[in-house]
Amino acid sequence: MRNAAPIGGIRNWTGAVPTEKKLFGIVSELRRLNRAIAAPLERDLKRAGCPSLEAYEVLRAIEDSGEMPVRPVELQTRLALPQHKMSRLIDHLAKVGYVEREKSSSDARGHFVFLTESGRRISKDASSVLRASLCRYFYGNRRS
Repeated sequence: MRNAAPIGGIRNWTGAVPTEKKLFGIVSELRRLNRAIAAPLERDLKRAGCPSLEAYEVLRAIEDSGEMPVRPVELQTRLALPQHKMSRLIDHLAKVGYVEREKSSSDARGHFVFLTESGRRISKDASSVLRASLCRYFYGNRRS
């Protein structure tokens, strides 16, 4: 549960709770920033023939798990996506040959998701595109 720490920090906040109006403003601003950042990244990925940002996040999450098998439910939790959306993403990634499913020997209903070699390549390509995009948008073409 590596990703739970930041949320726990928020839950343990001991400062004054912002007003409802302020909280709504914070949420609205976060959503606006997300859209403002995601739109150009999605555009650059599409131009380069790479998968969507969400699909890339799934590929990276699988890749980051290393040799450990990953269940779709683990990906859902890690990426905070609803089950139906994760299922569609995995179906799409399998259809284009970026991931493969393997039935679990211990659970007849469950399966694991693995990257294919093609999935590793496209993830690496998308990573390069995103890095260049982020450098361009946030650092004015300066490479870090």
